[in-house]
Formats: sequence, C-alpha cells, structure tokens
Amino acid sequence: FGAGGGNDAGAGGGLAASSTHLFVADSGNDRIQHFELDGGAGMVLVPPGQLAYPKGLAVRGTRLLVADDQNHRIRAYDTGGRLLSDVGRGEGNGPGELSFPYGVALDSAGRTFVADNLNHRIVRFGTAPRYKYVSRWGGFGTGPGRMAYVRGLAVGPSGHVYVANTGNDRIDVYDREGRQLRSFGRSGRSQGQFNNPAGVAADAQGYRAVTDSVNGRVEFLDPSGRVLTSWGSPNPGPTVLPRPVAVAFDGAGTAYVLDQRRGRILVFSRKTGQPVRSIGTQGAGPGQMSDPSALAITAGGTLVVADTGNRRIVRFRANGEYLGAQTGTGAVRGVAVTPEGGLTYASDTSNRIRVYAPDGREVRSFGGTGKKLGKLNAPAQITLDGAGNLWVADRGNNRVQKFGPNGERLLTLGRRGTGTGQFTYPTGVSVDCNGLLTVTDQGNNRVQQFLLAAPAAAPCAPLPPLGTPPAPKSPTLPPPPGPEVDVRVLRSSKLLSMRSIPLRVRCDTVCTMRVTGDVSERSAPTPERGKKRREPVSVKLRATTLKLGAAQSRIVRPALTRAQVSKLRKALGSRRGLTFTLTVAATSATDETSEVPVSRDATG
Repeated sequence: FGAGGGNDAGAGGGLAASSTHLFVADSGNDRIQHFELDGGAGMVLVPPGQLAYPKGLAVRGTRLLVADDQNHRIRAYDTGGRLLSDVGRGEGNGPGELSFPYGVALDSAGRTFVADNLNHRIVRFGTAPRYKYVSRWGGFGTGPGRMAYVRGLAVGPSGHVYVANTGNDRIDVYDREGRQLRSFGRSGRSQGQFNNPAGVAADAQGYRAVTDSVNGRVEFLDPSGRVLTSWGSPNPGPTVLPRPVAVAFDGAGTAYVLDQRRGRILVFSRKTGQPVRSIGTQGAGPGQMSDPSALAITAGGTLVVADTGNRRIVRFRANGEYLGAQTGTGAVRGVAVTPEGGLTYASDTSNRIRVYAPDGREVRSFGGTGKKLGKLNAPAQITLDGAGNLWVADRGNNRVQKFGPNGERLLTLGRRGTGTGQFTYPTGVSVDCNGLLTVTDQGNNRVQQFLLAAPAAAPCAPLPPLGTPPAPKSPTLPPPPGPEVDVRVLRSSKLLSMRSIPLRVRCDTVCTMRVTGDVSERSAPTPERGKKRREPVSVKLRATTLKLGAAQSRIVRPALTRAQVSKLRKALGSRRGLTFTLTVAATSATDETSEVPVSRDATG
C-alpha cells in the first residue's frame, strides 16, 4: 500500500509496528505516517516541519522514537503524534552527541540504542522519560569492534544488539555493554562480485564493462570472465559513481558511464581509469537529465541517452556539447543506435520497441505486452549486434530476446530462476567482437555470458591497456573523544588495617582501565629541636588493571603490601593521617585514552 514516490534510498528501519498500527518514516516528505495493520486508514501522524529526513523508527507501548537524521537527534512522540522530548546532546562526536543517526531500537526494558551513522558507532540512552545518555561503542574501521556507516539495528529477546555494519558488509552482534559476541555475513564488494549489476557494454577489443550499481563502480572482464580492473570507488562513503547504470565505449576505448543518481555522464580515461570530465547535470532543462537509464554511442561519437525521468531522448557530442532532445518518447528505458546514427531503437514502459529516424520520426514499432515470442514485459536495456539484430533484456519476463532489424521475432533465451541460463530481472545486454552475449542478471547479483552459435560480429581490434586507478581513500575523521570515566571512592578510612582503597569505576564505552598511585603520610612529624624535618614517607601502589563493558561499573581495590603497611605504621607512630593520590586511566577499544586524577585525605 502507498502510492509510491521514487525515494532513492531505503529508510534503514523506517517501519515500526504496534499491536494496532504500522508507523512509516516517509523520509522524502519529512513526516511520519501511520496505517492500520491491513494498510487502511492511512494518515499523517507527524507533519512536515518537525523532522528532517526521518529514518529509523521504534515503538514500545505508547511511545514512538524517530531517528531525526538531518537534525542529529532522536525525537520521542506518543503514538498520537504529540512531541514528548528530544534525545541526544546535539550534533558532534562527543559522549551522547549524534551525527546523522540512521536507526533506533528499544529492548524489552525500554533501553534505547541508536545507529550513529557518521560517527560509526552505537550510542545507548536510558529509558523514558529522561532518556539519559549511558554509553557508546564502536569507531571507524574494518576490524572487530569497528564500524563503517552503521544503518539499521535491532535488539533481540535475549538483549543482544544486532548492527547493520553497512560499510563493512556484515552484521555485528553485541551485548548491551558493547562487547562484541560475533559477526556474520560476507562482503559482496570483493573483486568479481556484484550488487545490482545494471548495465554492460563491450569495447572493440572484447573487454566487457559492467556497471555495479550499488557498489558504485565499473568492473572490467576479459573474454574468460576474469576481472581485469575496477573503476570508480565503492559505496557507501565518498564516491564518484553513486549509482552507475549504463556504460558505452567510443572507438578509442574511452568509457562513458551513466550515473543515474546525479543525472550525468562521467568520462573515464582508459590510460588512468580515472574520470576526466562530466557531461550533463541533474534537472529538466537543456543539457540536463532526470533518472536516466541507458546510453549508446554512434561511430561518430554522438551520445544518445534515455532520459527516463524527463520522458525523452537526449543527445550530446563526446565533448559534452548538448545537441537537443527528442520528446514524446515516453519513459524510455533502453536505447541502441546503428553505427552511423541513422536509426535509434528505444524500449519503453508500454512494452514496445520503437524505431526513430534521425529527424525524430517514428518509422516502426514492434513488441507489445505478453509472454509469447516477440512480446515484452518491462523491457530494460537493449543493444545491436554486428548484423543489426536487436537484443533486449526482457526484464519482466526474466529472459533475453533477439529481434531482426525490422522487428523479426528470432529467439528467446532463459526463464526465471537462479540456475545457469536462468535470470531474475535481467537489465543489461551486450554482444562483443568474440561473439559473447553478456547479460547482467540483476536480481541474482551476477553476470552471465553465452557463446553465440552463429555470431555476427566485427573482428576484435587492439586498444591501449586498461589503467588501474589507485585504491579509494578512507575518509579522514576527527578522532573520537576518550572514554568518559566516573570514579567514586567508597572508603578512605582504615587503610592500614584493610590494606586497600575500594573504588567504584565506570566507563561509558568498552575500555581497559588501569589504576596507579601512591599512599603517603599526610605530613612528616615535627622534628626535635635542632633536627631537620624529614620528607613524608610514601609507598607506590601496585598497578591494578581491569576490563569494563560500556556503562558497566565495577569495584576495584588498589592494595598495599604487608611490607608497605609496616613502613607506613613505623613512619606514623601514633599519628593516623594519610593521603592517597591515584590516576585512573581508561583506554577505549579504539585506542583513545582518558585520565582521571583522584586525591583524598585518609586515615590509617
């Protein structure tokens, strides 16, 4: 249910259900809606003006918590939409501060956990109504206990916190004190793996380029399927290709990559594998594109783009000069052009292939809705082979179809499934000079290649080698603050008889705590007449170390040895005044440190 609006990113847990209603983070509209559980009686619960791109939701009893992403806070409402309080200390990376919080979850006791996305950590707050800051754990990195762009989280019935460690492609599991219990999942970003491969094209040498749309890169395959190199940088994080969906090559092997998210074409140098210029911008005006889906290039270097969101076909020269738009085409999803540019083939949402002359006149159409040979269902990208035959990614029918130049119905390949030769929503097709048909099997996150029995292809031609760009750099982040340490002295009397100083210590993050210090006479006795005052006798305590979970408190007892007690008793005589000076040093799991000095008068 819901009419749909083309939101470009998932809301990271932006659904929460009570016993009677479903609450929805309508992120792009900056509001919260709620529905009955069958989808009926939808209404706006929190109107625009109170939230900025709300993400995760959590509901318990009559309380609804919202991750107010761009306002860097959690907002607490009752389930009738009345604002109760704000949670968090504002934007920042200090204790209790948040930076673009993405998810929020509650455990069975009402404890609140937040996926603090750009601080790469989990922040824990207390229960209603105060939601007092309690603890934090994590920090940017890839190793155990490290996080990168945390998005969703959930708390299981045993109190374990499950974290979507998005940038590290895994789920991490913690106890509520931030101790990591385990991880599961493996990366889909390794070389040769794909996450929603959307488009494919081949250069004159027979190398295939696959636009790996969610991973934000283009991967190059040789005829055997071996990965040669990758261009672009991976998502999430800083990337030049937020959503690459199509690619085309000119005769020199230069790659033109269509970035759907930003409505532009990035031109990559074959020598370096790095972008050298961009063509087009996002929008509806001349030279702009909205939600473009496919592109092709003529032998003369004219770029032809399916400007889907603007329901038109646009053309550019290779240098970026805008050549105009052909309107009235509907929402075009795929384009292909004959080498000389005489004909343009376009697939559209009416399930037809339309063929246009250079002046924009429609000269023929074929296809139509259905499952039989020659019929189509949501056709995606298309390509022409060397003989002028048209290959169509028949996405809704989970197959590939081949048509003659005039729409002759020639063959179908594949059916829905996960096996070899089967597809789930194929999106891109390419036929190269080696007679290989390559298909991006988007729903199965893979690429399949087929050797055509009777390939009609031009001979392969040598091209300069593909460059390998440097690895993308990790973001430079401000170091997180050291642990927030609480120390409470439980007893300062009877030091010599009890031989220890009991302290209750607490750390707001997972930390290793070390207690050092000394005990001394409060002052040396008054010397006899004519004698020099001596320095107070002091003994050094043996260092005490312990490990603490986030917000866990423990009692630690730095102790005196029997020899040290004897030394102090001898120095004191009948006096009892002592002083102890301690340093409580805490080191977090991410190696930040804090020190708390403790000095107190005591008695023996």
